Amino acid sequence: MVTGYETKFLSVPAHQNIPRNELADQLAKLSTAEPSAQTLHDVLHKHVKIRLNLSDILPVISEHCFKMWENHYTTDTKGNAYKAIFPTLSKPSLVNKTQHSTIFRLSAGHCQLNHHLFRIGLHSDGLCDNCAVPETVDHFLRTCTKYGEARQRFKQAIDDLGINFDRTQILQNAYTAKSVKAFVREARKHI
Repeated sequence: MVTGYETKFLSVPAHQNIPRNELADQLAKLSTAEPSAQTLHDVLHKHVKIRLNLSDILPVISEHCFKMWENHYTTDTKGNAYKAIFPTLSKPSLVNKTQHSTIFRLSAGHCQLNHHLFRIGLHSDGLCDNCAVPETVDHFLRTCTKYGEARQRFKQAIDDLGINFDRTQILQNAYTAKSVKAFVREARKHI
């Protein structure tokens, strides 16, 4: 709520060459046509200097940046592994920074699991040290016998949310992020 201002209402006849009235009329017409930011800028700065509080403009800037990011995300040909799990973007949600980082790395498969380390030349065969099968994200999250007890708690937490215990379902739902991070921590795995 803005305080410290007094509001007065005046009756002003329309289209009488009163500069501020003409500006208001022009802006009203522009608003129905969904003008570009440049058009609004040109009209406003031609007639009047407007001061805005940062708290008033930040949501507008944030929405504009999100739409630009969303457009780039959907048209860019890179990141297909990540896009297979997250086909569309969502606005920031329940996930904190460390949870998001863990989810992102697991979703992209670019993490410190042997399968990825082998692909980049940092592991001899990419196999799980415990199961002798490729240590993929799916293997780590759902089947590796080394993390049996931790996985039971993890699976129960996912089931309690009503989400299928499936890699894609686990990694694309913001409500599972806390459980995923807890499982990784309990497994003592650096992702």
